[in-house]
Amino acid sequence: MTQVKLVENAKRHIDLNLTPMKGGPPVTEESVFSLIESSPYTNHFVNEMNIKSAVAELNDILLPLQEDQTGKEITYQILEKVDATVEISLASDEMSASATIISAQGGEHVTPKSIVIAAQAQGVKKGFCKENLITLAELAVNAEPNTKVSYQIATGLIPINGTNAKIKPVVESAQSRILKPKKQDDGSVDMRDLGDIICVKIGDPLAKKIPLTLGDDGFTVTAKTLKATAGHDVQLVSGQGTIISPNNANVLISKIIGVPKLINNGMEVDEVYKIKNVDVASGNISYTGSVIIDGDVNEGMSVIASGDITIGGVVESATIKAGGDIIIAGGIIGKKYDTEQSSCDDVAMSVKISSKGSISAKHCQYGEITAFKDILIEKQLMHSLIDTQGKLIVGLPDNHNGTLLGGYLRVGEFVSAGVVGATAGSKTIFNFERKILAIKERVKLIESKVDIENENSNKLKNKINTLKK
Repeated sequence: MTQVKLVENAKRHIDLNLTPMKGGPPVTEESVFSLIESSPYTNHFVNEMNIKSAVAELNDILLPLQEDQTGKEITYQILEKVDATVEISLASDEMSASATIISAQGGEHVTPKSIVIAAQAQGVKKGFCKENLITLAELAVNAEPNTKVSYQIATGLIPINGTNAKIKPVVESAQSRILKPKKQDDGSVDMRDLGDIICVKIGDPLAKKIPLTLGDDGFTVTAKTLKATAGHDVQLVSGQGTIISPNNANVLISKIIGVPKLINNGMEVDEVYKIKNVDVASGNISYTGSVIIDGDVNEGMSVIASGDITIGGVVESATIKAGGDIIIAGGIIGKKYDTEQSSCDDVAMSVKISSKGSISAKHCQYGEITAFKDILIEKQLMHSLIDTQGKLIVGLPDNHNGTLLGGYLRVGEFVSAGVVGATAGSKTIFNFERKILAIKERVKLIESKVDIENENSNKLKNKINTLKK
């Protein structure tokens, strides 16, 4: 019977060793494969051609032999130890690299270090992930022989662009405070908490510049630098009554006592004239700057200021004019006027409030209110003449639940209130013609341009006809 053995050779591969002997069960390719399956070499590469050749040569040798006669030994290398191999692939943008391992067939496995070496040979220099390298190597060790295992092994870094410089106020203006009144324990709002809070002293910080950042550069796995874009810079603007701090070029401070106001990329401080009440004893007020009145403005008085006007009490049948904002912690009270029997142009209220900024008050009745920006009435607006290019809001800023009853209201943007009008009696008339008039002006302008173009076009047509003749 022919002896069949698997023997490791000098190259650490496996030979099929056959000692031919006539008789016994035949040696076939199938029996050789069965021998391999029962051996410790099942994970080796199988050279099927050499198995065929070995079986064919064995049969040739056995053919002339007598029973129990042996022939010369036959040795064929049929199993090979094949080491694992690594292939590296780069993404088109070079922001990642992956490795594909063809698992070993009885040979040496790939280590994390050998994966790195293979990647470096392909130009991968940065962004290696140690955990991913270890994971890939372990997957290849545990995979079936001669199978592919892939994993991302390196990742580039996307650049982080810088942030823009910005100006951050460190104090609040009177207007911002009136739009965010503080609630008391009983749920009411204290609108009188204005005077000392909104005033700044000499040297008080007003705004600070948060400098731009340059950002962080990124890189590709091939070590190309990806430059970050730096943020845009802004200039800290020193408005009237302010100065850049001598100790910190990014801080704006006040150089006078006054009321802070926001301007583009900075602040300014209006000089303040402060008085308890405006009455016959104080006389009318006309001031270049801002005015703070702790109490009331009595009937028949006037207050005119180029800056903001802040009133802690009420305004009663008086005239108030401001180049900035007007904040009235109390109400606006005029003399009763039968607006139902008069046209809008004929009505003349006893209290007149006008501002080139915004106007805020707790309530208003029988008042003539004109504002370039918004008008905010906290509770009730009744039988008044309103003219604003901005918004009219009746109610708190976060809950427009106030009552709007009667009057003529000319508004640029929109009106918002909890209750509008009454079921009987008083007329409440709204006028939103500003936008329509603006659109009409644009239409007229476009039509005039079209007429000019038509005229030019006709002239060209005439010239073309002349040339043709």
